[in-house]
Amino acid sequence: MPPETSDHLSMMVWCTVIPPGELGKLVEFEDDLRAVNQTYEDWLVSMRGKSLVGSGIGVLLDRIRILMINIGIACAMNRDLAEEIQAILSVNLRKRALDIVSQLPDEPLEKLAVKETLSAFFSELRFTRDIFPEEEIGKATPEKVKSSGKSGAKKGRFGKALGSVKGSSKTVDRQRIAEAAVLESSNVLKRIYMRLLSPDPWGDY
Repeated sequence: MPPETSDHLSMMVWCTVIPPGELGKLVEFEDDLRAVNQTYEDWLVSMRGKSLVGSGIGVLLDRIRILMINIGIACAMNRDLAEEIQAILSVNLRKRALDIVSQLPDEPLEKLAVKETLSAFFSELRFTRDIFPEEEIGKATPEKVKSSGKSGAKKGRFGKALGSVKGSSKTVDRQRIAEAAVLESSNVLKRIYMRLLSPDPWGDY
């Protein structure tokens, strides 16, 4: 009797770390997926014993990169598959990060600048690379931010008299914005990292 299937995907090749919607394209690599799944289980055991207290973005990125490296080792005989799985995970982790960032507030102006900084940073982030996140976030910090003009609208004619123009660009303190973005990036990464440690890493959150 054939094993139960879902979208032609044998349950024998289920691999929790890979988003379910991506598994179909990897179904032919049953043995490799078993090795990847075991690698993920081993990573979970090692990471669950590590504290999140005082863990900044650099530490969290390193822990995720360890998973990526171990997946590469698990697929050592199939480098193309390893790179495909790493790319799938990177794309989906980026999507999740950007979704979290999109929920950050747009006001006041400094918070909008932090949001834009993190959007730029996570859009380019490769979870397989060893980077200096503070440096990369600094590069992603804008010199000017386009104000939404919402605050000026609330002030009515008085706000207009002060020269408040909807959609005008304003210069921001890049160093202060970068420092705030580094702190906020840790919160984003913690949410992503905790989901990777959960029984359902790609479920709704």
